[in-house]
Amino acid sequence: MKLDNEELYELLKRRRVSNLFHANTVATSITFIQEGGLLSRQDIEEQSLYQTPQTSDDIDKLFDVFGDIFLDTKDLHKHFSRQNHYGPVLFKLKLELLLDESLEIWVTKDNPIHWGRHSKPEENYFRSVKQLAKEWDNYDIQRKMFTVRKPAKPILFDYLDEIILDNPKVKINDDVSLRKESRKALKKATKRNSQLREILTWRECGHCFCQDNYLNQVQVPELIQKFLPTYHAEFEE
Repeated sequence: MKLDNEELYELLKRRRVSNLFHANTVATSITFIQEGGLLSRQDIEEQSLYQTPQTSDDIDKLFDVFGDIFLDTKDLHKHFSRQNHYGPVLFKLKLELLLDESLEIWVTKDNPIHWGRHSKPEENYFRSVKQLAKEWDNYDIQRKMFTVRKPAKPILFDYLDEIILDNPKVKINDDVSLRKESRKALKKATKRNSQLREILTWRECGHCFCQDNYLNQVQVPELIQKFLPTYHAEFEE
């Protein structure tokens, strides 16, 4: 359910939302960088580009959101003091993205993985900016997902403020530093784009559970998929 772009922008300004965010893995983020912007999972699949598999892909196809790009209104890593489950790379976008009238913006009431199989669109999406404003506090921040509906093209990095990368402080297979290898991969990917290189930022957490979680809760195969580029010797499909 398409919302009015300008009204949505003004609402977020009133709610003191300053940016939009998209988290992903290092490998998928490199695909974004190579293609010049964020892409939907459907567009990446149709172009036979690489993206890290997600368990939600079948659900996204079922609900016809596989061609959408999902954005948050908060840095969920910082907000919840734990890693973002979609990946350690965070693209921080300017709110002015919403003013691009060529983009159709819908806002969910929950993550599609929680939608009922036979649910109706009005059960899953806000019908208007007025409804979103009225019910804003009734829905947790991570449930209100701003989706760019079937853009069929990259969301260009003209709107990008920062690319933030986690530091997991974990070594795998005795001597492979995920911090070192992931930073090296993003630097290599932005080698020919000085504007992107300049906005690479390394996240350093203090009072946060992410490093303990990476060390004790995330298995090595998943760490490899989240932090290493596809060309790394340790990378596994």
